[in-house]
Amino acid sequence: MTVLKNKLNRMKSHLSLNESPTLTDKRSVTKTIVTESPLHSEEEQSLFKKWEKLGAKPYWFDGHYIFIKETAYPIEHQHGLYPFSDLEQVTTQWKQFNEPHPLSSADTDIENLLFFDTETTGLSSGAGHSIFLLGFSQVVGSNVVVKQYILPGPEAEVAFYHYFLDDLGSNKKLVTYNGKAFDWPKVKTRHTFVREQVPKLPKVGHFDLLHAARRLWKETLPSCKLAIIEEEILELKREQDTPGYLAPMLYFDYLNEQEPLYLEGIIEHHEQDVLSLITLYIHLSHLITSPNKVAIENREEYEIARWFSYIGNNERAAKMFWQLSQREEDIHLAKASLYQYALIQKKQKDEAVALQCFLTLINYKPYQIDCLIEAAKLKERFEKDIFGALTLTNQALKLLEEREFISNQKISKLIMELQKRKQRLEIKLLKGKN
Repeated sequence: MTVLKNKLNRMKSHLSLNESPTLTDKRSVTKTIVTESPLHSEEEQSLFKKWEKLGAKPYWFDGHYIFIKETAYPIEHQHGLYPFSDLEQVTTQWKQFNEPHPLSSADTDIENLLFFDTETTGLSSGAGHSIFLLGFSQVVGSNVVVKQYILPGPEAEVAFYHYFLDDLGSNKKLVTYNGKAFDWPKVKTRHTFVREQVPKLPKVGHFDLLHAARRLWKETLPSCKLAIIEEEILELKREQDTPGYLAPMLYFDYLNEQEPLYLEGIIEHHEQDVLSLITLYIHLSHLITSPNKVAIENREEYEIARWFSYIGNNERAAKMFWQLSQREEDIHLAKASLYQYALIQKKQKDEAVALQCFLTLINYKPYQIDCLIEAAKLKERFEKDIFGALTLTNQALKLLEEREFISNQKISKLIMELQKRKQRLEIKLLKGKN
């Protein structure tokens, strides 16, 4: 016991441990789990009591047990910027928004949104690493329920996935943070080892909020890690959090010594992750569907407009870019928005408007060359002004040839293309005079 205390003291800076570990008071409810359990040895009874202090109960299947911790928060509970009850408002907003978007939950019942995360023994996608903790938060009636499944050892993996998949059911949409590339593929990999003994892996929809966060904030934040997003965007700051990178070490310590306290901080970390996903989804949804209701930055609005353009909603994107182009408090963003607006007008065959926008920007250095090239194309094809197209092409060539990095392969290729265009325009101009 002395060895254990010493080890826990050494980890004190990373672990949020109390001398007498009990469930923290979060106006939460830990549900009683009815277990199907054979007679327990004294050792098992002692272990179960330790887990019970952490709010987890054993569940038996196929001769092995796992632990499940279930915690409920009132739906009015505030987590960062918003109460969880805003999730219902958000699903209504998506229905009223009535436009396709990768984050739209317009066709999803609120109870079928599962805010999902895993903790693993390593970050590799290989079969040698396993999931030892997975779970989700979900709206259930007037509560948000967090359900966490804990693997006490590799021998219980069948029980682990049996209970998780049995609860998962069908018609769910996962809301994750990098879950599309990591967490769910990891579940699929581990499922292949036990698929003959557990329910089939259902097809699930997926909202991966990491992609959304990168679109909106990669240019303005030092990192798009969830902890950074929490602090900088969601007004959440974790106290005494156990960082995720310690999860594998702590889990292996648990396996060696069968001491649940080693996993207390990781379980708390995981719970905060799946709760923060609700707050982040609410915030992103407000920014996209109802930007006038929240404090939205010009840069966020610009990136959302780019997102609409990317998914083919050019009408909404153009409207947003035009509004941004009129905001003189951020001249660079205004010019960038005008450029994006011009590209959409060109795509929409409104050549006159596009040409005017490109000509407006030809003296603005960041977009000078691109706008000269685009304006030259429109001068030739739309206005049939060969001399004007040649003049603009020559200006673009001169600017490119003056650049010090002319050896750059992309720049060199562009110069060759412009030289060919120049020759073709000179020939057309000569023929026109004759």
